[in-house]
Amino acid sequence: MVKKTYILKELKKLDKLYCKAIKEGNSDLEKFYSKLALMELCGWIEQSMDDILISFKIKLKEEKNIEYLNKRIIKQNHGFEYHKHFREMLIKVDGIVGVEKIEKKVNYRKREIFEGSLGNLKPMRHNHAHTYINGTTARIHIPSESKRYFYEIYDGLKEFEKQLKKTKKI
Repeated sequence: MVKKTYILKELKKLDKLYCKAIKEGNSDLEKFYSKLALMELCGWIEQSMDDILISFKIKLKEEKNIEYLNKRIIKQNHGFEYHKHFREMLIKVDGIVGVEKIEKKVNYRKREIFEGSLGNLKPMRHNHAHTYINGTTARIHIPSESKRYFYEIYDGLKEFEKQLKKTKKI
């Protein structure tokens, strides 16, 4: 189940701290809060995708299949791109035919925004996860931008979750 309470609370808190840092003229804290908001959002996305897949467990009866889902599909996924990560995990669990049916039922506009937002976040996350903040750090999206991405991605995840429930996959 895709949950939003915790992450939304954290993003709002980081946005307030960011605004306070601006008022105080503390550019270091501005960068730290911005980077943390981005990293928190991306961590939440990966966890939410995992949670959707974990929902499939209730349909599995054999322990070896549950173990396969946990260890070979969920634990071995290290990203949140739509096609490379989320869709591939869904295919491994539900098959290409099942995923094609789900994708046709998902609201097209929400899916396009979802995929686009994931695609935009990926290079930002990659860049900032593999560098440290110093005087020449590339532009980091401010926490309010991370919050905007959150809403777009949340809508997409909820849409997939809704369609998977409708088809009784989860």
